[in-house]
Amino acid sequence: MLTIDTPDQYEAIRESMASPVLKSGRKSIAVPCATTLLASRALVRANNYNPNSVDISKMRLLRQSILDNGFCFPVVTIWDDAERVFVIVDGFHRFTIGGPDWLKLTHVPVVVVPHDISKRMYATVQFNKARGVHQVDLDADLIRALIQQGNGEEEIAEHLGMDLDTVYRYKQLTGIADLFANASWSMPWTVAEEVPNHG
Repeated sequence: MLTIDTPDQYEAIRESMASPVLKSGRKSIAVPCATTLLASRALVRANNYNPNSVDISKMRLLRQSILDNGFCFPVVTIWDDAERVFVIVDGFHRFTIGGPDWLKLTHVPVVVVPHDISKRMYATVQFNKARGVHQVDLDADLIRALIQQGNGEEEIAEHLGMDLDTVYRYKQLTGIADLFANASWSMPWTVAEEVPNHG
């Protein structure tokens, strides 16, 4: 496994770090965990959009799990070309446990996925929801950010596992009328008179 201590080291090997691929019918599934790196903690940054929090008791359990079992799950990141750092997509709490307040590790295992900002945000929510630790109250802000990046409602609904009505409801929670400027439809209210059955 490669150890990365500087941006230059990563940039020198990044082209050779393509993930192996598994086949699922006609689809190809990347296996980024097969190209895990040990990155200096100084090169890893949190993201600013992760709607997830963990209470202290679970952090202690995570610490014990890592002590007992090792790092079985690397931190998922992207490489930010401008800042020349790894930005966390998933695994912030694993990263934190490795830090100065807990295990005092100098390096953290990371995998790098080639995601743009929208795919990063989708991935963070997908990982969180799959583990059942997603904070629903922050979904509205996330949807606002995705729409402002040009993502359509149907695309958001598909990637976040929501129906269109839920996407529209979260848009309303943000209180920003501009988000509805390009809406192609909205869920209508219908009123029907109930006819008594005398039969």
